[in-house]
Amino acid sequence: MKTIFRISLIASALVFPLCSCSDFLEKEPLSQGTEAIVFKTPEHFEQAANALYNTEGWKNYDGKANYGSMDQNTDISGLGSNGGGSTPEGNYKWDKPYSYIRTSNQLLEKAEEYTGNKEEIAQSIGTAYFFRAWQYFYLLRTFGGVPIVDHVLDVNDPVLYGTRNSRYEVVNLILSDLRLAIPLLPKEKDIPESDKGKVSKEAAKSFLARVLLFEGTWEKYVPSINYDLDGDGKGSGAGTVKPEGYPSITDMLAEAKQMSKEVIEEANTGTFELWNECDSLSYYYLFNIDDKGGNVPNFRGAGKSTNKEFIFAKKYDYDLSRGGINLSHTVMTWGASNISASFGESFLCRNGLPIRISHTGNMADAENNPEFLGYSSFASEFRNRDYRFIGCTFMPDRVTYSSRSEDGRQLTETGNPYPEAVFPANNDVYNPQDPAYSSKCAVFKPTLRNNSTHAGYGSRKFLIEGANRPQNTESADYPLIRLAEVYLIYAEATCELNNGEISDEDLNFSINHTRARAGIAPLTNALIANVWDAGYWDHAQGKTVCKKMNMLDEIRRERACELFGEGFRMDDLKRWGIAHINLTGQKLGRHVLGTAYETEKANDATYFGEPCYYPEKYPLLYGVYEGTGKTDPDYGRSIATLAGNLHFIQRDYLEPIPLQQIRLNPNLKQNPGW
Repeated sequence: MKTIFRISLIASALVFPLCSCSDFLEKEPLSQGTEAIVFKTPEHFEQAANALYNTEGWKNYDGKANYGSMDQNTDISGLGSNGGGSTPEGNYKWDKPYSYIRTSNQLLEKAEEYTGNKEEIAQSIGTAYFFRAWQYFYLLRTFGGVPIVDHVLDVNDPVLYGTRNSRYEVVNLILSDLRLAIPLLPKEKDIPESDKGKVSKEAAKSFLARVLLFEGTWEKYVPSINYDLDGDGKGSGAGTVKPEGYPSITDMLAEAKQMSKEVIEEANTGTFELWNECDSLSYYYLFNIDDKGGNVPNFRGAGKSTNKEFIFAKKYDYDLSRGGINLSHTVMTWGASNISASFGESFLCRNGLPIRISHTGNMADAENNPEFLGYSSFASEFRNRDYRFIGCTFMPDRVTYSSRSEDGRQLTETGNPYPEAVFPANNDVYNPQDPAYSSKCAVFKPTLRNNSTHAGYGSRKFLIEGANRPQNTESADYPLIRLAEVYLIYAEATCELNNGEISDEDLNFSINHTRARAGIAPLTNALIANVWDAGYWDHAQGKTVCKKMNMLDEIRRERACELFGEGFRMDDLKRWGIAHINLTGQKLGRHVLGTAYETEKANDATYFGEPCYYPEKYPLLYGVYEGTGKTDPDYGRSIATLAGNLHFIQRDYLEPIPLQQIRLNPNLKQNPGW
């Protein structure tokens, strides 16, 4: 049987144990024939609710490794190419959410028919509302307005052949569902230990705040891109219909602030807290806590039970439900998240200011931040910097643990945050007998070879370090909502509501917590008053400029630094109305001329004695940018990618409706420009 949404008519006949986290780790799809035999008792509703935990994690909805959600091909990860695609025949991003929406609708309909005590099934109902909202937000972010299905369909349902609902109608449904879910769900502190992992009241409030911030800023900024993404709903797009009582931008931002405030206040009672178990490497290790089975999760041995930062997560377990992707290998070979040159340089120094600053706004008198040590050595630019940057990069003066057996440096005992590095004894005379050349922990001087673009820093975020984790068995939990994000939502919503201003008190209530863990000074109004960021990469002009620091920019910077690699960046660029600017134009890479690459010689066995940068023999793929000469702030940077490789345009703010769906239902009109 095929419908327009390719929805399987499925229900649940499976009984899941209700006494442990295996409720969430060993779920199976709902099976056919269940509608007639389940939903008789509260336990049946709980079983059905447990089967609603369908979210992307280490795998996407297509069952493949979810590396694309690590902010790949964005300005903070580095761009190789983008845009210019064609409309696909099918798309799992359409099919899967609708199949999951059906299971929520089924539970909600059966709840209406239930003759028992409704309070006994309240949590299950709240869970269904939460996940229906979750799936519709996935659809909204991807396609904009989509058909609203708020009941279980059969093959004759007119919705199957109807038009798309506008994005505003979809948003209205999402907000309504979450407001219904919140009072029905338990507070996190009231969820029994055996049921930890179930969605809580605070998770629903946090998610509601996320949706409100997303849509409030979308409706504020996206009209400025001078492109009609809504269409008229008749010839193209989903139209502009707004339900009666639809919230204003101010209403949405105010509610986002209030919801995030309530979650933060609950966190302040001890329910949630930023994970800070590993000193300056706490942020790095937060994402690779993978205990059990003889694995050492970090140099302090702090396991998953210590993590109170994840408000909602995709749960994994080495014994019950493994990640199933080749995570460690992908991270070690720079194939997961990444840190582009411009993003890496945007990480602040410990004093809370950028690496280059001016007090007049003139580039001519710009100077290095006193804490920024420049590029005279390979490691100097990493000193005195944000812990999120230095913790997640592959540092040039040290090696990292890795769970891969071929790397030969698995973390097997607590104590040392990095393996003991081994350096060549003599950098002037090659000695093949030097132990460094056979050591798995050897550190050699970086070289630019093999058509390099020197475009970024790489990132080891998400790297599993401990032993006993062969490929596809890594099992760290995947964060879906973190307390850190809630801090960021509060700060951004507050700043937007106040026309770009925010008090020091509100900053201390929110993002100064994340900055503290990152080892950088609190953000205050006095700190950035009359200071210009002289290392600000202006995507519109394609060059570094001197830009006066302001609160909204700094909150957005903090968001990028805290959430990188977690799938937020593309949505952020879109809702701020700058995706078509930041994702186009020539991009520059890291500094080459005037750095250690020109003054140092290689000391590895392959290139020993050659200059670390040897353009006569190993030219960079796109060369080095010289601009207006040595006074140009971008002089001597590599060219990371050419403008001709980047084709992202305004239509790409929304993905196209799959052609197969339009053939099945001609009333579905394609998104503008596709």
